[in-house]
Amino acid sequence: MREEAIMHEMWCGADASGEPVWHVLADNGLTLCGVEKREGLNGPPSTDEHCFSCMKALQAVMASTES
Repeated sequence: MREEAIMHEMWCGADASGEPVWHVLADNGLTLCGVEKREGLNGPPSTDEHCFSCMKALQAVMASTES
């Protein structure tokens, strides 16, 4: 039996200090760290920084799906 792959979308939003970082979106429109996705960044994001909370949550999700 083949399981369907789960896709995770990246979204560039602000961190707690207002700086742009890449978040991981869940299906419910929230990031894995709990930030609500909001539109409004002008132009393409100019960062390669990632939200550490999202990355840690994504690692946990990926580890739980490994067989």
